[in-house]
Amino acid sequence: MKNLPTMKETKAFMQDNKKTIVGTALAIVILYALAIAYTLFSDDKVEEIKEINPATGLELQLITDAEYKALLEDAVRFDFYVENTEGYAFTNFNLLEAVLLSPEVYELIHSAEPIVATEEIEAMEEGDIPANYMIDVDTDYDTSELHITVGTGDEAKNTAIATLLYQAIQDETLPFFANKSVYLLSEPHVVQLEKGPEPTDETGSASLPLYLIMGAGLFIGGLLFGMLLAFFRLFFKKEITDVFNYRMSDDDTVLDLSHTTAAEQETALAHGIQHPAAARKLILSEEPLAPTVQKRLEQMVGAPYVFAQSVLAADPLLHFEEIILVSRKNGTTKDWYKNQRTLLENYATPIKIILI
Repeated sequence: MKNLPTMKETKAFMQDNKKTIVGTALAIVILYALAIAYTLFSDDKVEEIKEINPATGLELQLITDAEYKALLEDAVRFDFYVENTEGYAFTNFNLLEAVLLSPEVYELIHSAEPIVATEEIEAMEEGDIPANYMIDVDTDYDTSELHITVGTGDEAKNTAIATLLYQAIQDETLPFFANKSVYLLSEPHVVQLEKGPEPTDETGSASLPLYLIMGAGLFIGGLLFGMLLAFFRLFFKKEITDVFNYRMSDDDTVLDLSHTTAAEQETALAHGIQHPAAARKLILSEEPLAPTVQKRLEQMVGAPYVFAQSVLAADPLLHFEEIILVSRKNGTTKDWYKNQRTLLENYATPIKIILI
């Protein structure tokens, strides 16, 4: 198409490709909903940690969902800030968490608050903090503030362990902090957690209205993506579509009847073929015209029309005053049309293309 599409053509494009456009948008929204559902389900249910007992070869259940939720009751937290020797914020909280789960810290805690592991709740590795203790480290990436959270399901025990860790960091009892600057920002305090360790000033989950707004935005984006997908899909179809350029010469006449109603199209097609009057016309179409249209044209006096599915089927000795190619959108193939135009280069005859 040489010109920008009109509003009518745009509407027709949307109508013709509504399944692709709406289907793409719905598929994106469904995937989004499934992702949200999976995320919420994963947040609400912590998978059980599993380990094989080498003595029996049987699977040990280390911690259940109910036990995990119990750890969140009356958890205790304190906040601090650490700088390295260069004076920059220490942000590798994964390393810090590994330090706090090391055998050295295990012994430090065990000496003051004995840690007892049962058959059902075993230590993940020898010397590590057992799975029925939650000692977690996270950080605020905006301020580099670190948080240590302790949860055992017992507020008194949580407070004792958190105070022990707080004091060890303050006194630099742990070698890890010996060459770093530590600023303790808060003393151990009780926090209420719903879905695992997280900063007390953040909920950690988006609200339902936000999910709906995001879903609506994705649906609109999906519609645009579906339109783009449908547009590019037209280029690869073997049939003629809205983006196909019929004009191969400035002298071509293009009559677009593809947007007329079914009731009007037959009359409009017959009118487009009949006008202007001529001694003889060649009507080319990949598939035969509808019998009602062809019968209507043949009833004219002299019947100056030759119907054919290819230029090669027409008598080469006949002279035509006009050649008409009838193309059905999403029906006539591009190869047929291009082949006919190549054969018609041998004819110095006006060409009209009627789109239906």
